[in-house]
Amino acid sequence: MPYAIAPDDTRIYYETYGDGAPVLFIHGGGGNTICWYQQVPFFARNYKVIVMDLRGFKNSPCAPESNHPRHYPADVLAILDQEGIGKVNLVCQSLGAWAGLPLAVKHPERVQTLFISGSPTPAYSPETWEILRKAGKTFDDGRHDLRSKSIGWNRKNVEARPEMLHLYGCIKALNPKGFLALTMQADDVKIHPVEFEGYRVPTLMTGGSHDDFLTPESHHLVARLLPNSQKYTFEDSGHSPYFETPDEFNRVVLQFLDAHN
Repeated sequence: MPYAIAPDDTRIYYETYGDGAPVLFIHGGGGNTICWYQQVPFFARNYKVIVMDLRGFKNSPCAPESNHPRHYPADVLAILDQEGIGKVNLVCQSLGAWAGLPLAVKHPERVQTLFISGSPTPAYSPETWEILRKAGKTFDDGRHDLRSKSIGWNRKNVEARPEMLHLYGCIKALNPKGFLALTMQADDVKIHPVEFEGYRVPTLMTGGSHDDFLTPESHHLVARLLPNSQKYTFEDSGHSPYFETPDEFNRVVLQFLDAHN
């Protein structure tokens, strides 16, 4: 089980599969390395796949005071440096964008492409911050179990495949408690519009049309802030297309990666 050592000595767990251009998958607030089980075998055919546990999740325990997304970019760099990777493709789900987008803005020389799904990201606008406030309140008020029931999913998919929701809940249960969604709105993680001047990393913002955990508009709002970014909507999915409609998700990600690698 490989670990990278972050600047504050937190051990960051990760796994690698396959060979080729590196692709790092970064999970959301309900995930960990296991949640990418439908992506790892698919992408490892042609790419070097890396999955990680963000600090505070599953195999990356940390001190309560350091369980904060401000550390995520440095945690990713620790993995890249340990693996000898100069430039990486990033696939970020929801909370994972707090690792990916700051790296693309502040260290574009390390990011080949950035794919973001289901996330208002730390890119600040009054609209994105209001979405975060509402979703974060649901998470931090102890109602985050609603994600393991029905909120944020295409209800038709849940009815047809109840095992999908059960598995999601089992994966999520492996994470220790302690992460506070309120930290996602901290001043030191906020990225202001002026910081996107000259932004040049190829970026694809995506979201699901059934995402009522955030809103179906989140990826559109962020795309307006990122120069030259693209958009894609998963019409049959909610907040987590990678989990809910994996075939379409994999196809869209692969097309994006192949176009820039």
